[in-house]
Amino acid sequence: MRRPVVLLLAGVLTVLTLLLLAGHGPWAGETLWAINGTTHGLNDGDVPVLVAWAVGMAACAYLWREER
Repeated sequence: MRRPVVLLLAGVLTVLTLLLLAGHGPWAGETLWAINGTTHGLNDGDVPVLVAWAVGMAACAYLWREER
């Protein structure tokens, strides 16, 4: 019963993370890793988003394994 919920949660977390990473607001910060020498790439503001995504994915993995 938990597995469909875990898959839905993982999908929502991933979509929201991609939306946040695609933002180009003034809060994006300095570019840490540029792609093709441009200002696009991994910014300071992306790091907390990626950390939150990793924590959410770890929680999904925990819930997935608890089903057994």
